[in-house]
Amino acid sequence: MQSLSQRDIELNHYSSKADFAQNLMSSICGEHRLDTSCRDTLNFHYDGMRLPNKRMTIGTISYGANVAINTSNLKAYSISLPLKGKQILNMRGERYLSDEKNGLILSNADLQDLTIDKDCKKLQVVVPEQSLQIVLADLLHQPVEKPVIFNPEMHFDSEHLITAWWKNIQNFLQFKSQYTGFYGLPLLAEDYENFIIKALLLSQENNYSEQLKQLSTQSQPAYIQRIHKFILTHAQEEICADHLQDLAGVSKSKLYEEFQYYYGTSPMAYLKKYRLQQIYKVLSASGLNRKISISQLASQWGFNHLSRFSQEYREEFGEKPSETKNKFIDIN
Repeated sequence: MQSLSQRDIELNHYSSKADFAQNLMSSICGEHRLDTSCRDTLNFHYDGMRLPNKRMTIGTISYGANVAINTSNLKAYSISLPLKGKQILNMRGERYLSDEKNGLILSNADLQDLTIDKDCKKLQVVVPEQSLQIVLADLLHQPVEKPVIFNPEMHFDSEHLITAWWKNIQNFLQFKSQYTGFYGLPLLAEDYENFIIKALLLSQENNYSEQLKQLSTQSQPAYIQRIHKFILTHAQEEICADHLQDLAGVSKSKLYEEFQYYYGTSPMAYLKKYRLQQIYKVLSASGLNRKISISQLASQWGFNHLSRFSQEYREEFGEKPSETKNKFIDIN
């Protein structure tokens, strides 16, 4: 498997044109509109890198002019902290000031307006929505049905875990030039991306925070742990509901009731969602081989009816398997 090309990893751009800045940042964060009275006299600078597994981007950005950014359908989480200057987020009638002690999270909300002062230079981390949901599902050991909604305010002080998160980002960028030329970056990146996303979920308030807190105190029955482990270990094999019941050693109703309590769904529905997520991981992996067969991949993970698989995949991820594959194929 090939890694991203150096051009895809390193992102270092200067421009005086607002259209260039808008197009570049739309490719990084998701679609948005950039408004400014200085459309041809910006001092726009983006310096960062794209990590190859979860497609996170980490960098610094400045516009050199007063700008306003309007978003409504990012499909990503844009997380920023000014190193100097300030920015203001207006969302659902609320106004959030962001400066060196207060970061912001823009998510896939209905409508958000972000105004950035001309002297503002900020750290920015962008996490694709799908990548964050996959990591959250791994943490919860169950499928994620609802999008993650973060508190948009990120207070930066010594008593908050989010402070350590931002300092980690700063340290990473300090040695960015060494990582970009590192031959083992694809192997390192997956662990680092997972760490960053997990730390964000655990340190920044969101609609899954209480569930994550409870997870550490819950003790699953041994038979539920046994069923869960069996599903993950044998997910590429034929599994039927009767076999799971025999393995659990309890009634079908008790198994389904307890599994629903811990994982939010039935054992067989969990198995299907897990299989779909594994296929997504393969199709969205960096350096994907163009010749990979979607039908063979589906069969490998227990989907024997291709049309039904395509429908279920589209319901899960909002796109066809072929669209995921084509979107993530690297151009070297």
